[in-house]
Amino acid sequence: MSKQPTKLAIIASAVMWALHAPHAMAQGAQVASSAAEQNQSVLVQVNEAYTLTFDGPVRLRQVLEQAVAQQGADIYWPNARLIDRAGTADLQQRQRELVAGLNLLRAYWLSRDNQTRADAVQGLAEQVAQWQLAYQPYLAIDLAAARQQLGANPLLAPGQYVLLTPERQDYVPVMGAMSPSRVRINPGYSVRQYMTQLVNTASSTPALNREHVTVVRPGGEFEQVPWGMHNARDSELTPGDILWVEPADSLFPRRFSALHQEIPELLRHWVGYGETLPPLDFNSRMAAVPYWQGFDTSPRRNHYGGVGLMQTPTARMADEGETVLMYADTDEYRRYTVSMQVLPWLQASAFYTRIPNRLYSNRPEFSGTNILTDKGFDVKLRLWQERQWLPEVSVGFQDFAGTGLFDGEYIVASKRYGAFDFTAGIGFGRNGSRDTVSNPFCDLADRFCDRSTQTVGTGSQLDFDRYFAGPAALFGGVEYQTPWEPLRLMLEYDGNDYSRDRAGVPIDASTPWNFGASYRVFDWLDASVSYERGDTLMFNVALRTNLNTLSQVRVDRPRVEPQTPSAQSVDDVDWNRLAHSISNARTVSAPRFNMPDDTTVRVQGHAWRYRDNNEAIDRSARILANALPESIETYEFEQLSAYMPVSLTRVDAEAFKRRIRNEDAGKRIDETAELFERESPAHDYEPAAWLYDYPRSNRIGYGLKPFFNQDFGSPETFHFYQLGVKAFASGWVARDLHLFGELGVNLKNNYDRFNFTRDPFDFDLPRVRSDFRLHATNDVWVDSLQATYYKRLSENVYGMAYGGYLERFFAGVGGEVLYRQIDSPWAFGVNINRVRQRNYEGWFGFEDYETTMGHASVYYQMPWLKDSLLRLDVGRFLAGDDGVGVTFSRRFDSGVTVLAYASFTNVSSEQYGEGSFTHGFSVSIPFDLIGIRPTRQRVSMSWSPMSRDGGQPLWRRIDLYGVTDERHPFWGR
Repeated sequence: MSKQPTKLAIIASAVMWALHAPHAMAQGAQVASSAAEQNQSVLVQVNEAYTLTFDGPVRLRQVLEQAVAQQGADIYWPNARLIDRAGTADLQQRQRELVAGLNLLRAYWLSRDNQTRADAVQGLAEQVAQWQLAYQPYLAIDLAAARQQLGANPLLAPGQYVLLTPERQDYVPVMGAMSPSRVRINPGYSVRQYMTQLVNTASSTPALNREHVTVVRPGGEFEQVPWGMHNARDSELTPGDILWVEPADSLFPRRFSALHQEIPELLRHWVGYGETLPPLDFNSRMAAVPYWQGFDTSPRRNHYGGVGLMQTPTARMADEGETVLMYADTDEYRRYTVSMQVLPWLQASAFYTRIPNRLYSNRPEFSGTNILTDKGFDVKLRLWQERQWLPEVSVGFQDFAGTGLFDGEYIVASKRYGAFDFTAGIGFGRNGSRDTVSNPFCDLADRFCDRSTQTVGTGSQLDFDRYFAGPAALFGGVEYQTPWEPLRLMLEYDGNDYSRDRAGVPIDASTPWNFGASYRVFDWLDASVSYERGDTLMFNVALRTNLNTLSQVRVDRPRVEPQTPSAQSVDDVDWNRLAHSISNARTVSAPRFNMPDDTTVRVQGHAWRYRDNNEAIDRSARILANALPESIETYEFEQLSAYMPVSLTRVDAEAFKRRIRNEDAGKRIDETAELFERESPAHDYEPAAWLYDYPRSNRIGYGLKPFFNQDFGSPETFHFYQLGVKAFASGWVARDLHLFGELGVNLKNNYDRFNFTRDPFDFDLPRVRSDFRLHATNDVWVDSLQATYYKRLSENVYGMAYGGYLERFFAGVGGEVLYRQIDSPWAFGVNINRVRQRNYEGWFGFEDYETTMGHASVYYQMPWLKDSLLRLDVGRFLAGDDGVGVTFSRRFDSGVTVLAYASFTNVSSEQYGEGSFTHGFSVSIPFDLIGIRPTRQRVSMSWSPMSRDGGQPLWRRIDLYGVTDERHPFWGR
């Protein structure tokens, strides 16, 4: 075995071969005797030492094993590269197009007399032109992985390849918005330390991005690493990395944004530079790693549950999906808050505040000695994110739809510098009661000069005349991250002097300065303590989780590995066995098969356990691939819901087999969803005969499910609860007729604390919901008993008719029709119901009240707002009032869905009573985040701050939009 050449010689020689010398493949190997034989062989040049020849397609494992046998086992696999010459010409063309695009961008800046940016673009174009690129379809190469996993052991098609196995590199190439170079790797040092030295040493452009850089890892992954003083994170460079110093985003106008994205994509295939990169060694000049750089700098919570210091907010936002349950305690207030980061730029909170020095009412027969509870909502919106010189800025509304006891608005900015996070803002309302500055909005309109001090009637009203009006005050503070990661210290100046608080006792704030500390006890628990107003000790505890990243260990069957088909012809297929294989895989329930033509097999059935339908199709198609003969060219999966066809997914059998056998260059074996073609099933399709028709079960399904109902802020006590269980049974008596019944049983409650079962208020509306207490005192009741008939009316129209005891309060009949095209974000429906109120005993009797109600509905999955659904229901509600219901749903990556709803009708706030209008929230959690088995079941929790009679819809247990979710999945993925 010859001596291994140096790494630079290996790269230079191999790149020159790959780009310019196809005849070099013959070096060290016997040339094939004919062109035909040549086209079927695999030739692999290993470095510049020798060539491996294989007569046909070969697995990567075999190539690597032979290379190791000749070269030795001392190979640093993260730096290994496999180059496919066949794709190099396309890369070169992309490179030329990129250079041409950059030249156009340079001309663009010159036309605007911006020589500085034009020079920066010219420097990028010159760098890109010097890149030596070679197509690398398999970016992560490792012999051990290839021996153990099919996904790491691709099949190499006939062609010419280069295998580079350089020694471990000591330097990392640096390119981008500074002169090209290579820096020595210093273990333990962060990207920020490298960048600080590079900016001070190498020639950088004014268009340097000082927010983040991109590190191209050996496996081809991109890591965007923040490195500014305000956002740096601890990330190190490793051998085989490429450090791409990002140009500023402003260098690329929108019409040229594709160029910005294409540059790092080409760097995946980078193997060398046209000239020697000058080495840089910063070892003697590297500053120590700042302690805060490796810490979790996610924001903490103030006493109101939102992101902030103690009493004051900051402009910061939590990670998307972060949810906090908080309790905060002072002498005057006890506050319970639920806060959620709904969107990256939107934080919302709902709270109850108990006021120990005030009674709920002056009527003992109504509320006894219970103390006052106030409820409300806070919201904060980010206007722009922090940059190197710009602070993060947000605007917020506190208690904006409550009674106004704690209402206030603010505009706030936050700027981080290392371990310190500084905040300054201006507050209005309660946040500005110290009145230290004149209200800047008063110069715009007189209405901003004064603010009413009265509370807002029945609450939940948007009083726009109060927003940003009245006295104003500055507030601010600083948070310090100590060298002990769990502990942070806080100092703030409070803009509230508490003069307008209605705590039942006077609050004398002797100083506006507050001091505090926040301690992260566990990853899921924060605790804070503070000394405020010069004489008051306060504390809070916050339980935190993230609904976006929530996950659970899953115990699941492995996917079927590809095998040689067990059948040579369709006549050899054991359809019964195939049906049970799919059924046992829990992908399709009760599958049945037919052949629309001689080369297509269709599987029809209901989705079973897997939320992600693409995963279910992948698992099912693998079973088909192992069972069906090669003559079958297409697999079709027709998914049913309530025995109605909702989607048809077509799979090219040969392409699918290549993918799962790892025979597609540059594709992972789990990237099969891109091979699935969806369409709407034909409405009138019915096969002449089924190859196998899975027997439909007439078995009645039954079970028990617990429930725990809660109500907060009632007159008699802060917390009412009921623990119980519901026994249910359901079954299909025909393919289009379903029966469902549910019996509720009370196990434990504290309803004995009721002072009344019907409140004394008369708001001139039928009591369709406000008599809940009369229902709640039953120990056993029929919750629902319903028959539902389903019908697909045309290709895009679905229908449903139902009747029975539809919910706990109402019985009757109704129907719904839905128009929904496949993969359309829009859907339109209408439902109408004739219902009668059930009596309070909970069995089968009725009250006198009956009504006809229903809605026309519009559904829109907003593509411009990630995983969001807006629903509008226009029509008549249960109390005979007319209006619109608005529902906004947000789905997180984990599958958890949060929902907010409100109804606005022709019932005035005075007629409605406390709460002013119907509104509430709901959280739906996939059950596989709770259990360990895959399932499509979900568990929901709802909360409504006040349930009165106006704007109340019928609680239908099922609707056609949910039934047809697979038409354009929202929940089922």
